[in-house]
Amino acid sequence: MKLWRSRQGRAALLPALMGVLAMAGTIAWPAGPAAADPPADPAPVLSDLPLILDVSTPHDGPCTGPLHGTTAVYFPPGVPEHAELEWRILGGGQPIRSGITVVQNEVMTVGFDIRRDELPPDGLLRVDARARVPGGDVSGYGKSWSFRVDRECRPLHVVSVGDSVLWGQSLDQNHTFADLVATALGARVGREAQLHDYTVSGATLDSPSLHPACPTGDNATPDVFCQLEQAAADATARGYPVDLVLMDGCLNDLDPFFGIPVGVTPGTQDLAAAVRRECGGVGAESENPAASVPYFSGARLGYGGRGMREAMQAAHRLPGAPKVLAGDYFHGYDAGRVPQGLTQRWSEFVRLSGEVFRQAATEVNAAAGEVVAAAADGLFTQDAVQAGDRRPGMNPLGDEAISLRQLACPKPGELPQCLTVPTAGPPDTDGARRYAEAFLLNPRLSEWFGSGGPVGAGFSASRTAVHAGTPVAFDANAAGAAIRQYDWYFGDGSHETTTDAVTSHAYYGAGPQLPRLVVTDMTGHRSLFELDHPITVD
Repeated sequence: MKLWRSRQGRAALLPALMGVLAMAGTIAWPAGPAAADPPADPAPVLSDLPLILDVSTPHDGPCTGPLHGTTAVYFPPGVPEHAELEWRILGGGQPIRSGITVVQNEVMTVGFDIRRDELPPDGLLRVDARARVPGGDVSGYGKSWSFRVDRECRPLHVVSVGDSVLWGQSLDQNHTFADLVATALGARVGREAQLHDYTVSGATLDSPSLHPACPTGDNATPDVFCQLEQAAADATARGYPVDLVLMDGCLNDLDPFFGIPVGVTPGTQDLAAAVRRECGGVGAESENPAASVPYFSGARLGYGGRGMREAMQAAHRLPGAPKVLAGDYFHGYDAGRVPQGLTQRWSEFVRLSGEVFRQAATEVNAAAGEVVAAAADGLFTQDAVQAGDRRPGMNPLGDEAISLRQLACPKPGELPQCLTVPTAGPPDTDGARRYAEAFLLNPRLSEWFGSGGPVGAGFSASRTAVHAGTPVAFDANAAGAAIRQYDWYFGDGSHETTTDAVTSHAYYGAGPQLPRLVVTDMTGHRSLFELDHPITVD
């Protein structure tokens, strides 16, 4: 059993727990009848509940034998001497495994084994624990940890659709973001991962001129809906179910950054309206004002009436009813390379499109009656690139850094190959791998594919609509009692690290700005929480 060093010796707690009066090395009992025996010590009372910090299972899962795992349990300081930890693992509401362990330190690791035939049909397990004192008090069960074990041992099928962000300009297939995510996810669930990639550089989300017959051939540039049609046809013909769809799109529909800046190309006059139209599918006009622009631009094709909500629904209709992750894989801007004047516009696009994706996922889930779709931002680990190479941005998971899109286009200025986003230099495959692995911290991916995590919201905000400069108070006590560090990402590019569960932040930009929190517990495990509503400024 793995044990952690206690911050406080148990012996130091005994005087407060004995409930007696100690004087000059002797114990004085109140006067009473001569024949009476000294009263028995009162039973210790347990006021703090144990907390499950983490559950770890091997990458091979239950496919090669019993599921072997460990759970880390935190005992708050002040637990009585000789207290015991009673833990249990439940599936389908019924205990599968349980045990009792003597408390020796504040953080303890307990091992368990579960046979594959004992797993519930949905693979959903919950771990919790309570404290007990032999012959004394028994506490209630503390905060639980839920995780899902995939009972499937067949290959994990991941489909990727979108533009050059997922396609991976100039990268080998096994270095693209989609392939790295599929590989990391397959390792997590203990299954071989197979990526079915349909992405095309320059693809739009919806190009009406391409329908109803989608283009084919090496020089074709099918939009996302055409890519999904081909994915459905292949899965049906070959008889495999799809588990997850990675999707992006709609930047090439707008082309708001490198189009002719006179209000002709969609998005150059009113970016917010263009994002609602091209990413959200709201208010598209019958004629495309960019159709005849003498410039390479996907916006010449993309001016459709279908947005990300319809694309998510089409993806979920693939064989196997897969989960759908629509990603705004950009985060921020490369301040040293983006032309002056575009940085604010780039930041605005990231926020607006991210919120449209989030709203689309909410609508899809409401219609489906379950959570089948999610929106995510591009995430980056703190060590994904060298500290001197980091750039300002909107990264919600570590120091601000260049985007994967920039890593994927190593040759600056080669339009149309790299299309609308400036590049940052040679590809950093190690950084991209860490980027992809960190992306798996997304709460929905954790829920769908079994990494598990604390149940419920991790933090709250005092308000979501404010006047410019008015502080918003954040409270992360709901994230748990054994947190070592809080990394706050306020959604406006600002980041703060604290050791306290509360902080505040003043907003000045209109938004939308979606706050996120990454907590690191005493075992080093990180969990990502998102506020359920963005902050807007009046």
